[in-house]
Amino acid sequence: MLLAEIVNSCTNDKVAEAAVASIGGAFYEDVARSACRREMSVGALVAALVLRFAWRADEPEMRALMRAATGAPAPVLAGLEHILESMIDEDDDVRHRRAPGAVRTRGQIAAAA
Repeated sequence: MLLAEIVNSCTNDKVAEAAVASIGGAFYEDVARSACRREMSVGALVAALVLRFAWRADEPEMRALMRAATGAPAPVLAGLEHILESMIDEDDDVRHRRAPGAVRTRGQIAAAA
């Protein structure tokens, strides 16, 4: 199950931070600003939000998570991005202009550079 895979990997602070960094620049910067406002590391914030989502997610939220990940080149990263966007307060400005599920792999980012 997708959520179990995200929880198993992204509740480790270092793995969580690396995962957000691999999603990309603007998204990482937004999450980092949110973590800074909370006086937390990026990894600690991400791990806490993933656990909170796993604990609180209802059926519609789980369906939305699956929709965000389905067909994505990196489903776990797309799912993580969805979780973070749904869990961080809107005033933290984490929602960005990329289309939902438009997660790029490191290879795609490198190829575009």
